[in-house]
Amino acid sequence: MFKSHRQEIWLVLLLSLGASAIYSTLSLLRKLASPEGLAGSTTTINRPVVETPWLDLIYQLVGIGLALVPVLLALYFLRQDQVSIGLIPNLRDVGLGVLMAASIGIPGIGLYFLALELGLTSRVVPSSIGDFVWTIPILLLAALRSGLQEEVIVVGFLLSKLKLVNPTFSVFLLVLTSAAIRASYHSYQGFSAVLGNFVMGIVFALVFLRTARVAPLVIAHTLMNSVVFIGYPLLG
Repeated sequence: MFKSHRQEIWLVLLLSLGASAIYSTLSLLRKLASPEGLAGSTTTINRPVVETPWLDLIYQLVGIGLALVPVLLALYFLRQDQVSIGLIPNLRDVGLGVLMAASIGIPGIGLYFLALELGLTSRVVPSSIGDFVWTIPILLLAALRSGLQEEVIVVGFLLSKLKLVNPTFSVFLLVLTSAAIRASYHSYQGFSAVLGNFVMGIVFALVFLRTARVAPLVIAHTLMNSVVFIGYPLLG
């Protein structure tokens, strides 16, 4: 049976992070064109949807759950191709994930504050959900959602599918494509996020191509987001 890998790539991307890249670019353009400019703008990553706390909790859970549907679709397509991306973690994945989180996350925070001083980024507020008993669990789930969504789709799924589209694609092209898409859907935060996530995308894509495992990437991404998401309200 004929199978169009290109169509599956476009379908998954436009249902998830490809759509986010479009909106993110528009958000950056809007901030650049605003009277306060990019440096005077504020970007909130996790925000309440409604004012009623218990209803907002439901909204947050539903949002996290629905965001993972494209991840399941990507995994389904890969299973049809009999391709494994090593999503179930082992002990080695945990160690590699922690190492990657530290080596990328710490310089990334430094890059953000430098760009903030230079006026090259929006001021990022990781969370404005509020102080409730469920705030930290929701932020942890949000961190995991991002880790699964980004690493499964933009690394594991995309690179595996591109190699099926054309096995002669070079490592350079595969890595550049994955890193560029990752940078594009973070552009709403400013230029430092574009640069930082592009570099992160290069490293993550190379690790996946070397190990054929996405689990350490998910662990690293989840750890980095958890530190930012939870550290902000705790310090606040």
